[in-house]
Amino acid sequence: MEADTDAKCQICGETRRLDQHHIRYRGMGGSKDSAIEAPENKVTLCRRCHRNIHDRKWILTRNQDSLTIADARTGEFVCRRLHDPGFDAAKLFGSLNLFERGLDRLLDYIPYLSDEQLVELFAYLRGVGHQVWRAQAAVLWEAKQRSVYGEQTVEAIARRFDIAYRTAAEYIQVYETFFNDEEGLDESANVRTFQLDQPSWYLVAVHGDDPHFWLGHAQDRKAQDPRYSISEFREDIRLGKETIEAGIETPIPSCPWQTTYCEKVLQLITSVSRCRDCSVGQRLLGIAREEQLAASNLIP
Repeated sequence: MEADTDAKCQICGETRRLDQHHIRYRGMGGSKDSAIEAPENKVTLCRRCHRNIHDRKWILTRNQDSLTIADARTGEFVCRRLHDPGFDAAKLFGSLNLFERGLDRLLDYIPYLSDEQLVELFAYLRGVGHQVWRAQAAVLWEAKQRSVYGEQTVEAIARRFDIAYRTAAEYIQVYETFFNDEEGLDESANVRTFQLDQPSWYLVAVHGDDPHFWLGHAQDRKAQDPRYSISEFREDIRLGKETIEAGIETPIPSCPWQTTYCEKVLQLITSVSRCRDCSVGQRLLGIAREEQLAASNLIP
């Protein structure tokens, strides 16, 4: 929420045809109650948003930290805007400018780094890249939280940020699935330990039936084999979907990191060192041995 709150609608951001809305209504003929005309009881709205509230289509709730709009009929979330009086946007962008200038100077110093320092710097920049695309996803997700366009929200965001519709949709979905604390993520998924630094892994994972499982699967496969590729990951998900659609059941218990969707996953679980002392891992090893023994008994 910007300092000049009177210059635009506090719901949709429109800058034309603005009204002052009283959160506590004045009633017919006005009111002598000074609290009704106090600044904290007023909010700047455009005619469209103002009409939606007065027509009882929306319910507006405002406190010192946020302004939230809900659908009056269903109670479902429509949009929200957060406010922090102590936040200094100019200082934030100033820090980003300093960081950018630092990266420009960095190019001049790279030739003087040792071999070990080159490896260290490359790893650092890879981590920075991960944070940059994650921040971009957060920006698009935040834009969605402020939008009043309903089903046309992603289309409007794509136009405003000058990006492809699919890019906007996938980045928003990735942020909602893996990084949005407001959604109450399942801690058993170990989402905080995901270290894959390219957005492609996350974008592919969200198209699986269980995104957290598949991202954990990709990370484990990548740790086991650094050459494990996005195309292989996409193929694993395809095989997993085919197995589920075929109704193939397995006696192997569920695991917060892995499930036995295909033989590749089974092979991975039984070889990962972290599963060595895990009851799930032990059972997998036992099943694998039983299957090997059964197969050997069939051989004449």
